[in-house]
Amino acid sequence: MKSIYYTFGAQPHQLHPTWQAAEVISIVRFTVDRVPYSMMKQGGFYTLFNHNGEIEFQSTKVSELSTILAVLFDFKLKLVNQKTEIITPPPAYLFLPYYIDQDLGWAKNWASFDRLYLPNAKGDLISYHTGLKPNEYFEAKGEIKLIDDKVKTLSTEEKIVKGLLANLKEKIAKNEFIVNIEEFQKEISELLLVCEQVNSDQNKIKHKLAHDYNTKASIESQLQITRRALEETQDDYNYATDVLEDFVECPSCGAEYKNSFAERFEMAQDEKKCIDLITELKEELETVDASIKETSTLFSSNNFLIVDIEKRLGAKKEEVKLRDLIASEGKREIKNMLIEEVEQYTKRLKNVLVEKKRYEDTIKELDDKERKEAINEKYLRYMSTFLKGLNVRSLQEKFYKSMSSTIKESGSAKPRALMAYYYSILHLVREYGSSAFCPIVIDAPNQQGQDKENLPLMLKFIIDNQPKNTQLILAIEETHDIDFGAQMVTLTHKSRLLDPEQFDTVSERMHPFLIRAAQYSQAQ
Repeated sequence: MKSIYYTFGAQPHQLHPTWQAAEVISIVRFTVDRVPYSMMKQGGFYTLFNHNGEIEFQSTKVSELSTILAVLFDFKLKLVNQKTEIITPPPAYLFLPYYIDQDLGWAKNWASFDRLYLPNAKGDLISYHTGLKPNEYFEAKGEIKLIDDKVKTLSTEEKIVKGLLANLKEKIAKNEFIVNIEEFQKEISELLLVCEQVNSDQNKIKHKLAHDYNTKASIESQLQITRRALEETQDDYNYATDVLEDFVECPSCGAEYKNSFAERFEMAQDEKKCIDLITELKEELETVDASIKETSTLFSSNNFLIVDIEKRLGAKKEEVKLRDLIASEGKREIKNMLIEEVEQYTKRLKNVLVEKKRYEDTIKELDDKERKEAINEKYLRYMSTFLKGLNVRSLQEKFYKSMSSTIKESGSAKPRALMAYYYSILHLVREYGSSAFCPIVIDAPNQQGQDKENLPLMLKFIIDNQPKNTQLILAIEETHDIDFGAQMVTLTHKSRLLDPEQFDTVSERMHPFLIRAAQYSQAQ
């Protein structure tokens, strides 16, 4: 019984350790508006199959499952979490009116599932399920929360912009001056044109200087090489004329070679070429040095001109420097931009507040006092009738007058009082609720020692007062000779539900689902 809604992500109380250790895989087949679906829970995975057996959703996150089920079951309730965020509540909040848990459901109302962690949710939950506040109410309420978040963000941003604007106005007020910017335009334009031309000339001069310096470096390098060659030629000539004999013996082969004038003359000729080349290179170097000097002078002159232009650009006009004017005009422009931005924030805030008012009007219309009174009156009539029918005489109306009351009865009367409450709520859900009506699951109503009179009375009440056109799944120990007019599933194995004899049949039916779930990828 606990596994039915557990398959849909609603955590029951006290799952038996043996059941948990069995790592049970469960599939619940169900229909919504006659369209068949199957929900499978395998380990931490929830997988929803459509009527063709294709996967429509798979995840380990109950929060994601909540969104899918909310759409499927038209469950539009929105609740606030601990972070004050508006969320779709977990599946337990959808199924809570329909399930009476064996362990806690007969001790306290609205408590059959575990992990009901959302703060202060009970009032909205009851209002939603019983139709006191329909889907449209909570949709509007959710939109208002989103608008409030938007208003908060816009207000914070507007406050920051207003702070910047106030600070800027203060600074402008301290240094404010009035200057006709048109008076500067002609002068600035002329200076900028001159400056642009001078900068262009200066770039050409820099390129020429760079070329001249490169040429000079090349000539100096050539001079150094030529002078080294000259020194080597001179050393060879002096050695040939002053040291060597008329005949020179080769140290390798012993042959003799004549130390003639012709050889010495060739050396002299090489020496002359080096000298001529050195002279030519030195002349080129002087020419380049002269060019560098002339270009450097022009470069310096242009620099003075640039400095002069910069001085003129920085000169005061009626005690106001150009950079002050630009700074002032910049501040004014920023101020105007901030003023415009504040106006935009004001306009956006006005629009969202108008939108909020529209949703507030919707809520006001849906929070109909007459409707609420009619539903509450019907609730009290149901409670009165059902309590009498269940032989609960001691519970006074003041203890259950509000739908959010905690039923405080004692002894064997408490389960019957709770049964009266659950069925009262379920009838209201059936008549006024907005979302899909889910199967009623009642687990073991024989609680707190029901006697031979009250237990059959209780079982017959469950059958006779079941809301029309609803499904009921009821777990009982004995039928007490009551004709339930229903399909009976009799458990034949003590202390266990799983039947080894049915394993192959069930495994074969589940196999396609398991294969598809295993092969499924979110990227599909």
